[in-house]
Amino acid sequence: MGSSSLIAGISGLKTSQTALNVIGDNLANLNTSGFKSSRVSFANELTSTIKPALAPTGGIGGINPLQIGTGTRVSSVDRDFSQGNLTPTGRPLDLALQGEGFFILTDGFRDSFTRVGAFNVDKNNDLVDSGTGLKVKGVSGNAINIPVDSTVAGKATATTEIKGNLNAEFTSGAINHVIKTASSYTVVGTGTTRTLTGSIDPTASTSVTGVGTAFTTELAVGDRINVNGEIRKVTAIANNTSLTVDTAFTDTANDTTLTAGTGGLTGSIDPAASTAVVGVGTLFTKELAVGDKITVSGETRTITAITDDTNLTVSAAFSNNANDTSVMTDSMAVADLNDLTGNTTDYVAGDKISIVGTEHTGSTVTKTFTYGTGTGQNGTTLGALRDFITSNYGTAKASIDTNGDLLLTADPAGASDLTLTISDATGNTGVTTHPNYVINTTGSGDVFSTTIPIFDTRGSSFLVALHFEKTASNTWDLTPTMAAKDGTVTDSLTSITFNNNGSFTATTGTPAITVTFKDGSTQTVSLDFGTANAFSGLTQFGGTSSAAATDQDGHGEGFFSSTTVNSDGKVVALFTNGQTKDIGQLQLATFSNPAGLSNEGNNTFLPTLSSGAAVLKTALSGRVGAIVSGVLESSNVDIAEEFTKLIVAQRAFQSNARTITTTDEVLQELVNIVR
Repeated sequence: MGSSSLIAGISGLKTSQTALNVIGDNLANLNTSGFKSSRVSFANELTSTIKPALAPTGGIGGINPLQIGTGTRVSSVDRDFSQGNLTPTGRPLDLALQGEGFFILTDGFRDSFTRVGAFNVDKNNDLVDSGTGLKVKGVSGNAINIPVDSTVAGKATATTEIKGNLNAEFTSGAINHVIKTASSYTVVGTGTTRTLTGSIDPTASTSVTGVGTAFTTELAVGDRINVNGEIRKVTAIANNTSLTVDTAFTDTANDTTLTAGTGGLTGSIDPAASTAVVGVGTLFTKELAVGDKITVSGETRTITAITDDTNLTVSAAFSNNANDTSVMTDSMAVADLNDLTGNTTDYVAGDKISIVGTEHTGSTVTKTFTYGTGTGQNGTTLGALRDFITSNYGTAKASIDTNGDLLLTADPAGASDLTLTISDATGNTGVTTHPNYVINTTGSGDVFSTTIPIFDTRGSSFLVALHFEKTASNTWDLTPTMAAKDGTVTDSLTSITFNNNGSFTATTGTPAITVTFKDGSTQTVSLDFGTANAFSGLTQFGGTSSAAATDQDGHGEGFFSSTTVNSDGKVVALFTNGQTKDIGQLQLATFSNPAGLSNEGNNTFLPTLSSGAAVLKTALSGRVGAIVSGVLESSNVDIAEEFTKLIVAQRAFQSNARTITTTDEVLQELVNIVR
């Protein structure tokens, strides 16, 4: 009568107790790393059939079976392998799996599996489980050994990446591109003026005959004389009163000025007039400039001012008589082209000199200078050639310095492709070997400097300073320097250019520096400024300059410092020089039915017939998740859920206990009836 209810109540007590045990275990492991909670599933026991079911017959419907249950039982205790939260620990060898998979531990004979990656290094430098001492298995099938005593040799720098900004608001420098002769133009002879007291007989062909007096100055073959504006070259001297010139004169005069070189001043010196040179009714026959020098009877004075065509001021008064012979050293500009040292055959009127080059703007210059003073001709002096060059270079100016250098200077200042070549045209009578030209630059703009480390072949470190100088709106120049005690450094880079949007465009020249160390060895380092027309490297925006070396492939000697593990399970050794070395990869495993694994304690599991065999994997492959270093997986126990289950289990236990006590009271009443 009451036996079935007692049995049911007792089974209910048992299952409730089991539920309480599972809940208690879950709560007890609330702080156990990698713990996977369990849950209890119940099933009813066999039932007692009082009356079977009947099918419908005639006008009577069917009858359901009459059954009474005999209690409950535990059908299963299932483990929940859902992901637990990741808790940071700060230890690089604390690892967690974010997703499916198990770490593999081995004692050399049997593998076990765990979700807890609390690892350490033993005295043999093997990676082991901190709790069990079991070795952590790598993809090689062996334990992973950490090379704590290893070193990395130094490596020479070959490439350096330069990234960051150059301030677009910097001011560009006034860079003057100057082309000058590598060797100077010089003039044959002294370039002096001498006075001849005699007369010219135009009927005597090219012979000049004196009138009873000798020349008061010494002349030489090749000197020139100027008679009323007619210039003739002395080709022979017979005696003190007779000489021969290259072409007959067409006019006569009682007093004639003979000019050595390229002519002189047709006037006399008045020593009483302080430092003024006063003309005698005729203008100077050549151009003078402030800074030129004149010599009178051995006294040399510098021209300090020019008032007009017939008056100039010199640096000090002359002390000699006005009738003494005067000698004037002229400006290089007034030298005749036939008197240049490179002239081997005199030019004649109509000879041509080719002027070829490139302007400041990059435009090509191709012009022809025609020798002579006639119509359509450009002149006979070096000054005329200078002026011709200036007039045909719209953005450059030619000049002649005191050394006889012909200079071509970019105007306005700035980066340019300025070039110049001077050569005789084919078919000329005259021949001159013109000097070569070289480029000099002056001026500077705003500069931003940064330093980069350079390692030599021995792994020694040196600092090289990179100075970025803005030379134009979107153009910068790079100048490297280093401490003199370390060596010298040069670059083969001409300029760095940017687009208007601030992106890097290109470099002119090779983007590299060459270091010459004190021992004489050299090393070339390539500079990577990023992808052209992109913003991946060097940029030019308004704002702070921040260009710096972000990466370079050289390094010094390094010693082992620590170990870390990447997300793909690769174990990496870190060295003091910043270098890394892969030393192994963790082997992972998955199972078809993880819930079928047998819990062996110490957070380890063993495979069973239900779980299936381990399938070897690596992190981030297949269903396997990533490995996270410096964290541990927490227990996946939900305390709120467990407390709820605890209350339910308690009520179930109390209810089943009440069933038993009630059945006991009923049986007691039945016993009392017998009395």
